[in-house]
Amino acid sequence: MNQFLSTALTLSILFGTTAYSQTTKINWSKAADSAQQALTTQFWSGTQNYYRHNNNGNDTFDYWWNAHALDVLADGYARTKDPAYATRMGNLLSGIYKMNGSKWTNSFYDDMEWLALACLHAYDVTDDNKYKEVAQLLWDNINAGWTKIHGGGIMWQTGTPDSKNACSNGPAIIIASKLFKLTKNDDYLFWAKKIYEWQEVYLVDTSRGVVWDAFGNYNETGLYTYNQGTWLGAALELYTITKDNKYLQDAVKTASYIVNDQQKFSPNGILKDEGAGDGGLFKGIFISYLNQLARLRELNRATRNQYVQFLKTNGESLLTKATYRPDYTFNSDWRSQPNGPKTDGSIQLSACMLLEALAGL
Repeated sequence: MNQFLSTALTLSILFGTTAYSQTTKINWSKAADSAQQALTTQFWSGTQNYYRHNNNGNDTFDYWWNAHALDVLADGYARTKDPAYATRMGNLLSGIYKMNGSKWTNSFYDDMEWLALACLHAYDVTDDNKYKEVAQLLWDNINAGWTKIHGGGIMWQTGTPDSKNACSNGPAIIIASKLFKLTKNDDYLFWAKKIYEWQEVYLVDTSRGVVWDAFGNYNETGLYTYNQGTWLGAALELYTITKDNKYLQDAVKTASYIVNDQQKFSPNGILKDEGAGDGGLFKGIFISYLNQLARLRELNRATRNQYVQFLKTNGESLLTKATYRPDYTFNSDWRSQPNGPKTDGSIQLSACMLLEALAGL
């Protein structure tokens, strides 16, 4: 993939094969280039146009991981305007459709939501209508997942009307909000507020701003970073539409709790290790929405500085402690060295999300 990132430096030029010094000023954009390059050279299936499960021989197609790969490519394109990113985005969209049985829909509502969000991001940076059309098609299936059991909420999977998870509701609020911004169709805003109100009642510990995993699962050991991220992202979207300060306060409450919680979420200021597999993506999702909140003009300076420093602390730890060189792959624990270059695509994607966030800041 020599043509993929025309601006990317080789790994050896960027950091060499020796340990990276914390005293050296980090070029976050070059770090993001190298992480993106490693994602492509080690995970991409050039024949099927999708990202493989890992770089160790597992060619499994993961629908929602590839949705996030589209999101990461959109980050790279927004940052560099390199047309190779746009080409890869289009190829990946086609690959997702083909690998999903030549259809966009999925039995898991959260899977469809991740792809809809990625498509909306891709549309935002490319102005290519095919992404918007896929997002709207997916939304028409997503809001059909609302059932009256447990007072409402979008179910996690078709055929399970009583399974109401944070991962199938928080992202839906963001999708509906973004579609409202694009179309000015009040029905989208109605749905965004409706889902938000339900999730706040049934899935959020409003005293802390912490989001539970699912209706009925109020276990402190089942608190995941990505659910916190989509909730604060949902609140942020509704704030930008309505300017109702309640939503901004909700976003800040959740974000600040995660950033400052030394016990469960951010020991020593570094987001907790949530393992490989699906868990490898969780931190990156939280990072993406914290990054968006940190960019909000209305955020007070002290809070913004705290969030930016949190992102930098995590990025510095990732590069100095959790990067395998010269392959430029990463550990799921951003505080410790990987055992080798082999890793899951989910873990690589989370690292890309963090580095792209920092490159943008």
